[in-house]
Amino acid sequence: MPGGDGELWKVVGGAKSGGIMVRFGVDTDSPAQKERLATGAIVRQLKLQGDRLRYEKVEGAGPDTGWISIKFKGADTAVMLNPPKEVTSAAPACQDGFLEFPPDFTWGVATAAYQIEGAANEGGRKPSIWDQFAKTEGKTKRGATGDVACDHYHRWRTDVEILAKLGLGAYRFSISWSRLLPDGDGPVNAVGAKFYSDLIDALLEHGITPWVTIYHWDLPMALQNRFRGWLGPKEEITRAFGHFARTCFELFGDRVKHWVTLNEPGCTSVLGFAVGGKFAPGFDEGHPSLKEGMQEYHCAHNLLLAHAEAARIYRADFKERQGGLLGIAFNAAFKRAKQLERSEDAAAARRAMEFELGWFAGPLFKGDYPASMVECCKERLPKFTKEEKALLLGSCDFFGINNYFSGLCLNLTSAKQQGFKMPNKGFHDDQNAYTVDDDAWERTDQGWAIVPWGFRDLLLYIQEQFKPPCGIIVTENGCAHERDQSKEHDEQEGVLVPRPYDAAAAVPEDLDGETYDDPDRVRYYRAHLAAVHAARAKGADVRGYFAWSFMDNFEWEDGYDNRFGIVRVDYQTQRRTIKASARFLAEVAKNRGLEAPPKSEQYKGLVF
Repeated sequence: MPGGDGELWKVVGGAKSGGIMVRFGVDTDSPAQKERLATGAIVRQLKLQGDRLRYEKVEGAGPDTGWISIKFKGADTAVMLNPPKEVTSAAPACQDGFLEFPPDFTWGVATAAYQIEGAANEGGRKPSIWDQFAKTEGKTKRGATGDVACDHYHRWRTDVEILAKLGLGAYRFSISWSRLLPDGDGPVNAVGAKFYSDLIDALLEHGITPWVTIYHWDLPMALQNRFRGWLGPKEEITRAFGHFARTCFELFGDRVKHWVTLNEPGCTSVLGFAVGGKFAPGFDEGHPSLKEGMQEYHCAHNLLLAHAEAARIYRADFKERQGGLLGIAFNAAFKRAKQLERSEDAAAARRAMEFELGWFAGPLFKGDYPASMVECCKERLPKFTKEEKALLLGSCDFFGINNYFSGLCLNLTSAKQQGFKMPNKGFHDDQNAYTVDDDAWERTDQGWAIVPWGFRDLLLYIQEQFKPPCGIIVTENGCAHERDQSKEHDEQEGVLVPRPYDAAAAVPEDLDGETYDDPDRVRYYRAHLAAVHAARAKGADVRGYFAWSFMDNFEWEDGYDNRFGIVRVDYQTQRRTIKASARFLAEVAKNRGLEAPPKSEQYKGLVF
C-alpha cells in the first residue's frame, strides 16, 4: 500500500501484516501537520480499528507525533523513514552487527548457599527452614535435599579456579545465616566465618569481585521456632536480621563492596506463605492472628523493614570507611495485556507489575506501596509508620533484578469466564489479573516461556518507573535447558542423588580440553544479552549481568532435575565440566560484547 500525506508515513509489508512508519523530524508545530500525523488518523485511514497495535516512540516524541512504529498482526519490524541511529529493532534477536558493552560493565555468575554448599551438618552449621522443608515428604522432587548438593563447602577452591578460568570478573553468592549464626542471633560460628572469609580472599586473589547476598531464603530454624520467622513480630525479625547483617559487614565489609540484602522477597512471601506453601517454611494456612490472604503481605512488610534496618546500620556505621553499595535482587516477569485493544487487560497488566515489582520497589524508590495495592488489599496490607517510610525511601543504591520469563495479562473476571484456575484467594485475587503465555512461545525444560523482548521491556520499565541512582544490575538470568542432552544420563537410578566428594577416587577436571555442549543455553544467553543491549540503547541504565547459575545445583522444589548451570556437576562424583555456555559467556566478557543473534535464532511466538 502506498504511503500517505507526501510520504510522511508509509506501510511496510501490507495493510494487514506490517508496520506504519512516520517520518522523523517533520514540522510538528503546525496543527495541520499534527492532524495528518496523528496515529488515530493513520489507523482510521488504513481501517485498522480493532486490530492489535503496538506503538513505539522515539526520544522526544510528542503525544500525537514522532511515533516510529505502529505494529499490527505480530509483524517483525520495518525500517523507518530517516531513522535516528539510536533506534533498534523491536525484537532483540533481529539486531545486526557487534553488540558492544562498556568497559566497566560487570559480568558475573550467581549461586546461593543452600543450593550448592552441602555440608549441612558440618562446621557448626545448624538447620535452616529449607533443611526442615526439604525433608518433609512430598515437598521436593525425588525427596531431594541440600545436605550434599554440589559439595561446594569442600570443593570451593576448585570452583574458584573455574571462575578464574572463565574470567567473568564477578561472583554473586550468599552467606548461610545458620552457618554464620547457628542460633540466628547468637554468637558467631568461627568455623563458618573462616569459610566465607577464605572464599572471599581467594576470589580477590584471582581478580574476582565478590557480590554477597545476605539472605537467600535460608532462615535459621531457631528463629522460625522461636517467633515464627518472617510471620513473627516485626521488632523480633528486624532485630535478628539487623544483627546478621551487622555481623556480615563487620567480618567481610573490608573486602566486600557490593551487598544484596534480600534475594527475591516476592518469592519468599508468595511461595512461602501462599499458593499452597510451595517454598519453605511451607505455610499456607498463615499465622493464627492474621486474616486469610494476609500472611504474604505481613511477610513482605517484615522483609522490607529488615532490609531498611540493614541499610540503616550500614550507612550509619560502615559506609564511610568501607564504601560499599546495597541493593535488593527483586524478581519480576514483564507483563503485557493479552489483548491490547482491551483496556481492562491493559489495566490488569499494570496492576500485575505493581503487585509483583512495585510491591517491594515502591516503598524503596517512591516512598510507599503502590496505590493499586492499597486500594485492593485495604486493611490486609500493613501500613508503614512515618519513620519507617523515611528509612525505606532511598535505602537501595542499585536495583537488582532476577528475570526468567514474561507473560500476557487479562482481567481476572475474563480469566474466570474462560475457565482458568485461580492460584489462591489472596495475592492473585487481589491484583485482579491473570497471566498466561502465548501458545507459540518456546519453553525451557522447566516450562518457562522464553521471551527475550519481554526482558528488554522489563529493564526499560524499571528505568522509567524507579530510576535507581546506581543503575540496574541483572542479578539473575538463565535457564534450565539441556534435557535433550542430559535425559539418558539423568534418568539412571541414583544419578541425581548427590554424594560427597571423594578426593581419592576423583577423576581430575580437564578445564581446558573438555566442554559439555549445551546449544540451547548458548542461544538463550545470546538472545537475552541482545535484549540487555537493546534496553541500554533505549536508555536503561543497566550496569551488570549475572548468569544463573554458575553450576548445576539444588533447584528448590524441583530438586536436581533441572540443570541451570554453565558448569555441569556430576552429582555422584562432584566432578565439574565447563559447558559451552560458560565458554560463550567468557568470550562475551573478554570481548566486551557479542555478535547479534542471527535471524535463524529468533524465538517463536508473539513479539512485542
